[in-house]
Amino acid sequence: MDALPVLPPEAEALGISFDGRAYHYGEYSYDHLADALRYGRLERTRPAAGEAPVPRQWKQWAGPTPEERLQMRAHGIVFEYGYYRYGAYRYDLLSAALDYAHREPGLSLPVA
Repeated sequence: MDALPVLPPEAEALGISFDGRAYHYGEYSYDHLADALRYGRLERTRPAAGEAPVPRQWKQWAGPTPEERLQMRAHGIVFEYGYYRYGAYRYDLLSAALDYAHREPGLSLPVA
């Protein structure tokens, strides 16, 4: 009886197996190891179902520092749910909100 071929470390890391006739990854079978590796690599790069995508601006989720809060207070900018709000506008970054506040001052002030 012939021994089954030894899979490369990458195949083992991806969870690819070989039963003597076909290579298996997840619920799929492949005739060629290269196909199973390609699919396994693609699957690993996709976000998992229900997993939140990584924010493009990680600083958005960190929240403002005490120094930034002073700048925000001076212009009426608030931080809510991971975003900076100035008047009716929402920004990912404080720098964008501050830039607009400098160009259009007073948007967050209550109307008398």
